[in-house]
Parts: sequence; structure tokens; C-alpha cells
Amino acid sequence: MIFLTGFPGFLGTRFVRALAEQHPESSFLLLIQPKFDAQARGVLQDLGLTDRAELVHGDITEPDLGLGTRHDELAEQVTRAFHLAAVYDLSIPREIGWKVNVDGTRHVVDFLEQAPDLEVFGYISTAYVSGKRTGVVREDELVHDTGFKNFYEETKYHAEVIVQGRMDAVPTIIFRPAVVVGDSETGETAKFDGPYFILKALQKLPPVTLMTRIGSGTREVNLVPVDYVIDAMTYLQNQEENIGKTFHLTDPNPLTTQGVMETFTELLDMKVAYVPIPPAVARALMSTGVGRFLGISPELIDYFDHPVHYDTSDVENALKGSGIRCPRLPEYAPNMVDFMQKHAELRSDAMY
Repeated sequence: MIFLTGFPGFLGTRFVRALAEQHPESSFLLLIQPKFDAQARGVLQDLGLTDRAELVHGDITEPDLGLGTRHDELAEQVTRAFHLAAVYDLSIPREIGWKVNVDGTRHVVDFLEQAPDLEVFGYISTAYVSGKRTGVVREDELVHDTGFKNFYEETKYHAEVIVQGRMDAVPTIIFRPAVVVGDSETGETAKFDGPYFILKALQKLPPVTLMTRIGSGTREVNLVPVDYVIDAMTYLQNQEENIGKTFHLTDPNPLTTQGVMETFTELLDMKVAYVPIPPAVARALMSTGVGRFLGISPELIDYFDHPVHYDTSDVENALKGSGIRCPRLPEYAPNMVDFMQKHAELRSDAMY
């Protein structure tokens, strides 16, 4: 049985669909919050998996995952497990982030230590556990003392520390995605956050306009389409030799901040003159009515002027021969913009 948290979220839904195709004989145990029950049932029906999945109400912030007397019984049935549930909001308060991301991960690992037939545990971390580190960050590196840009990074870092510390007891593969955007072929996404805030802000400006350029504009901005993340995780978790490894699901050749802005403004048919401002000024500006009008949070600024590069040597080697590659932003940005323009009603808030 495949155990998974984070359903019916956007990543979780796509991952369940991919795993169901890869393991047609397997059933699913999906831990969900009760408030998502109706949505989860609808998604399962759409996927044609109603007969192959059991929805179990629970709560990762509880020591027993909220499973009560079923805890041990369910653990004994699990053969593969994937932990996607987390708070992904850059502005989360530390207390909430710690409770969900750190304590929640610890409770999931505790549960999996009681699963005698567990073959693999896929933990979805984030590339941004690197925090304020600069330069090249490698896939086999984690521990550092350089600090973090926000509580999201800090809590995901401490969660991964827990996971890595329990690898001797739980057969684990760690995945570290960068900023996940819509499908590279369809543009489909579940919410408009991250770089979509920039796209939406640009749409509020006249076609010929001034635009602030954060810092030098030469720093990398790492974006990855959701289909690459799902395809890579689905393939990698099915290879036994990957147990014990960590993989950056990041763009090996990301555009710079200026490159991203030029890609978006060209697609929106805009002519923009850029006014460089220091990142600290940009953060302060986004904390005012200007930021509220544009819909850009101050926390987002940090990701457009941070000198870091995520090495992908291990994941590229592991994916060799699979045909799976991360497309570059110019290849799929037209689909991102087209989908956003046709689906203005989508939310931009995090799903707690």
C-alpha cells in the first residue's frame, strides 16, 4: 500500500496519478484533513481511483498522526510512503511552520519506523533549506549556520535534518524542488504564487512603463515546472539504488532575474525601462501600499537577488537514459502566461 500526505494538493494529486500508473496493482492510503474530504473524494473520482484509495482523516501535527487505534494497523500495511504535506507560505509565522513542517515530519517518520514492509520513503524537502548560503550548493550538503531568509526555509531545514538523521531506520530518498510553477505543456497550476505575483503585477502596469530592477539583475532565479518534478520523483523513487540519496529538482541552467523579467514582459507585449534599486529598498517598498497594489510580498524579493547556484550533478546522473529533463523557462513561459490570463479566478493563498 502506498501512503501519502499532501493530497488533494496540486503536487499530491499529480503524484498520486503518476504513482497509480506506475504501480497499477497498488492501493493508496491517503492521509487528509477532514476539511478536504469532499474535495479529495471528487479528485479521486476524476482520477478513476475511488476503488483503489482509502481516505483517512488525520493530522500530521498529532504524535499519532490523528490515527488513534488504527495507527499500528495502518503502518503494517505500508510498502511505499511519500510526505508532501507542509506549509509552503514564505510568510508563515515560526510557530505554525514548526508545528506543521518540523513536528509533522517527525510524526510521519515515527509512523514509518513502525512499517515493517516499507521499501522506500520519498520526502519532499526544498532546495531552499540552503537558507542564506551563497555560491554552489551540492545535493549531498545540508548542515550550515548561515541563517535563513524566512521561517519557511528554517522549518523545512530542521525537518530535513530529522529525515536525514533517521535514514538508517527508514529507507529514504529526499527531493529538493526549487520554485514549482505550472505544467510546461499546458501551463496548468492550482494557484498563482511565487513568480505569478510578478506576472500579475506586470499586468497591472501600462504597456510602456518603468519597472524596478532588484539589485544587479544578474542573480539566478530557479523555477521548475510541476511535470518535471513529478516525472523525476516518480522515476527516481522506483530505483532502489537511489535510497539514501538527495536530489535537487532544480533548473541546471536558470535564467537571471533580468532574464526572467525580459521573458515575461516580452510575452505580455510590454516595453519596460528598468530602474535598479537595492534589495533592502525593494523589500521596504513592497511592505507599503505599493506592494499591496502590486500583490508582491516583501519575502519574495529575497529570491530575486540571492547569489546561489544549485548543483544538479547527482540527479542528472540518476535520470540519465530516462528521457526526463528540466526544460528552460523560455520553453514553457508562454504556456504559463496563457494559462494565467485564462484563469484569473485561481487563488494565490497557501492551502493550510
